Amino acid sequence: MSAPGEHRPEAGAPVLVIAATAFELEPLRALLSATASLDAAWGTVARGRIGRLEVALAVTGIGKVNAAAGLLGAVLATSPRAVVQVGVGGAYLGSFMPNRTVAAAREELQLDLGLRGPDDRWMGMEALGFPVTPAREGRPERFNLIPTHPGLCAALHEIVGLPLARFATLDAVTADVDMGAELQREHDVAIESMEGAAAAQVADRLGLPFAEVRGVSNLVGERDKSAWDLRGAVLASCRATRALLSGWEEHPATRAIAGSVVPNLRW
Repeated sequence: MSAPGEHRPEAGAPVLVIAATAFELEPLRALLSATASLDAAWGTVARGRIGRLEVALAVTGIGKVNAAAGLLGAVLATSPRAVVQVGVGGAYLGSFMPNRTVAAAREELQLDLGLRGPDDRWMGMEALGFPVTPAREGRPERFNLIPTHPGLCAALHEIVGLPLARFATLDAVTADVDMGAELQREHDVAIESMEGAAAAQVADRLGLPFAEVRGVSNLVGERDKSAWDLRGAVLASCRATRALLSGWEEHPATRAIAGSVVPNLRW
C-alpha cells in the first residue's frame, strides 16, 4: 500500500521520445509497431512498441517554449516512465566532435537566460538572484545548469558507448565559428541546440528521468549548408536511441525505471 502522497507506478508506462521536428523522429517512427495516435495539448503522439518496449513519440516544435509546452502536453497524454529527447545539434569548435558524432547530455546549460552587462558579458540567473526552478522534493534549486538523469546517462554510455558532455541551449543559434569557440572555452560546452535545456528543466521539475541524445550535423557558426550533414546526424542519433530502447530491460539503471513517476499534475 502506498504512503499518503506517494505515487504508485503504473505498469506499461511508455518511454516518451521527443524531438523538435518530425524529420528528427522519422527513423524511430518507422520502427514503431502496434501504433495508436493520441491527441495531446501540443500535437499528436504516436504510441506503440519498439521491440518489447512501450514507446511514445512526440514532435514538440522548435525553440524553448515549444519544447517545454510540447513536453508537458505529451506527459499529460502518456504518463511516461522517462523522457528521451533526440535530434541534431551543432558542435562547438574545441569540442572535437565531427559531423555524425553522437553524444548524450550529462547536463544542460541555458546560455542566454540571465543578465547581459554593458560590456555584452553574459551572466546567468545567479547574477539576478532568482532560480529558474526552486528547491523541491530533495532536489536543490536550479539556475542555468540542469542535470540529466544519471542512470540514463550511465545506460547511454555503457549500452551505446556515447560520450557524455555538457550541452548548451540558446534562443538564437551562434552564427560565428570564433564566437562558438569562445563559448566552448568559457563554459565547457560541446553541443548547441535550441530546445534541450527547456525539456531538461520541465522533466527535472516533475522528477521525471530525462536524457538527451544528439547527433552532430554541423560546426557551430558554420552557415554553409553544404558542410552540414543533417540526415547523417538524424540517422546516427536515432540509431543510438534505438540501442538504448532495445537494451532498456537489460541495463539495471533503465530496468529500474519501470513505471510512470508522474503524479497527478497540480499547481
